[in-house]
Amino acid sequence: MSEEAGRYLCIAALLAAGLLGAWVAWACHRAQRRGLPGSDALVWAGLAAVFLLFSQTKLARVLGWLKGLGQWLRRLAKQNDLYADRRAFQIVATVAVAVVVVVLLLYGLLWMWHYIKRYRLAIGFAALAVGLGAIRFISLHEVDAWNRAMPWARVVVELTAAAGASAVAIARLRQLGEFARLRRSG
Repeated sequence: MSEEAGRYLCIAALLAAGLLGAWVAWACHRAQRRGLPGSDALVWAGLAAVFLLFSQTKLARVLGWLKGLGQWLRRLAKQNDLYADRRAFQIVATVAVAVVVVVLLLYGLLWMWHYIKRYRLAIGFAALAVGLGAIRFISLHEVDAWNRAMPWARVVVELTAAAGASAVAIARLRQLGEFARLRRSG
């Protein structure tokens, strides 16, 4: 698979995860109005927004709409004398983002078996995708070299995150009886 195809596949997978998250949010909202467990609607709406925004940001990057942003930020950092001493900040920020991602993913795995709080696992998967994007944005030289040496790794992480969050969303939709309802109405 070409690198370009991998980018578009990731965009489609992240978009699908966002749309599934929006469907779950709506289904939870409807369940809550009927007095059923659905208090996680707001969390799913937030997850949907994260995945939708991330997919659209990736699309804008692929289409070249964000080219000037990096140059503008670099110029801004140079003007404020932050560019020359950025390495220490980059290392601390990269480690901090990685720690937060690992903690959120492990926390989600601990709650995987709880029938309503399973959204925490979806949050962990969202953190995986967004965390990788944030680490790449920080642009530490070692991370940039790793990304050039293994461009497929980014695709694997983003597809894993989208697939994991989508699987949790589908499980929640099944709990809410959305698929049975579709069969009855169709």
